[in-house]
Amino acid sequence: MFNIFKITGTAITVICFFIIGEYFACRKALRGDQLTEIGLGIGFLRGDMELNMSPAVISCENISERLKEPVKDIFKEFSERLKGGESIDRAWIRALTYNYEKTYLKAEDIEALYPFGKIIECLDIEKQDRGMELTVGYIDRKTKELKNELSGARRLYRSLSVLTGLLTAVLLL
Repeated sequence: MFNIFKITGTAITVICFFIIGEYFACRKALRGDQLTEIGLGIGFLRGDMELNMSPAVISCENISERLKEPVKDIFKEFSERLKGGESIDRAWIRALTYNYEKTYLKAEDIEALYPFGKIIECLDIEKQDRGMELTVGYIDRKTKELKNELSGARRLYRSLSVLTGLLTAVLLL
């Protein structure tokens, strides 16, 4: 009877550590997905501003409806802050900062996205276009880096989590 509890406890410990390892492995994938989604939103914004000559407020509101959570919240917050009378640059920074906790983005990603508000604020369409290309270029580079790191990191987290679970189980026995 006592051995059944030991075996059950050991199995639960290993499974829990495996789940923790999977969580950490998935964070990189989710970060890449969210960066891609922001790049998609910037592409939509770029197209809407160029083709429809829509102001940023209306464009961001329309774009936020096409994106997934939590990136949707960033563009929605940006639009609401613009409606409230904030400058484009300040509204973008605050929208990113306000929604940072909901995302899997790192501080370096947020800092790299901050200048985008100044890019949109610029009146020269050519400079806006180049700036948007630079922002999307950063997102593409970072996404490729994350994809390259992902398979190795996933194996590493899985192995470490299972080994930690087994070590913990041995110590508890």
